[in-house]
Amino acid sequence: MGEWVENSWVWNLDWRRRLYEWEMEEVRTMQIIIDQNKPKRELHQGVLWKNKEVTSYPTTDIYATLNETLAPSIPKSIMSVVWQKFIPPRAQLTVWMAFKERLKTADFLVEKGVISVQNAGCPFCRSELETNSHILFTCRFAWSTWMEMLKWWNISAPLHMSFSNFSCQWLGLINDRKCKDIWALSLGCVIWSLWYERNQIKFDSKSANFHNFITSLKLRIGFWTKELMGYSGCAPNIIFNADSFLLRA
Repeated sequence: MGEWVENSWVWNLDWRRRLYEWEMEEVRTMQIIIDQNKPKRELHQGVLWKNKEVTSYPTTDIYATLNETLAPSIPKSIMSVVWQKFIPPRAQLTVWMAFKERLKTADFLVEKGVISVQNAGCPFCRSELETNSHILFTCRFAWSTWMEMLKWWNISAPLHMSFSNFSCQWLGLINDRKCKDIWALSLGCVIWSLWYERNQIKFDSKSANFHNFITSLKLRIGFWTKELMGYSGCAPNIIFNADSFLLRA
């Protein structure tokens, strides 16, 4: 990451792949920022937090401070969904990117000149421009997925189509404390699964098949519930009544 050159620190940033031109602009901006913060040999190096030296990074305190700083743009309830401990890290990152509308969808790639508008269609419906909200909510394929999840839980409710409002409403649909964690897990699982399915269609020439997708999604929710939440034998009946085979796999 860096080295001393004649008593001066020089940052050397190496990348695992060749960067796009639009990424180079971000790197240049970051370089300007980090060049203002370099180690100095004559000074004591340590970690300061709130004007006090600490021996380790106060992660919990930093998280709480950021949460206060960003509110109300990022409600605490949404942060708990994004970084919930019951979904894998790869899914956490996808949900976070989705909330920030930073998924590398086709509209973003068109704006950066990576692809043409002709290649920017939604891989599910093939009739609309692929955007963050479209691929996760407004596309018929995605919306049918959310409706299937409600049906699976025997819930009927109209849903918002913006991530923040949708997530808050989704969390409020279940009051049973036993099921709330699994209900929140299913939100993250659906978002990650839609994005994963989208990538398989675009990059692995897979065909969109709604029935197969829903089956694999339910299996994934069952697997995450068992492996990440520690359920053994039987999870709450509200989830697996309709598909008891999930816990036999």
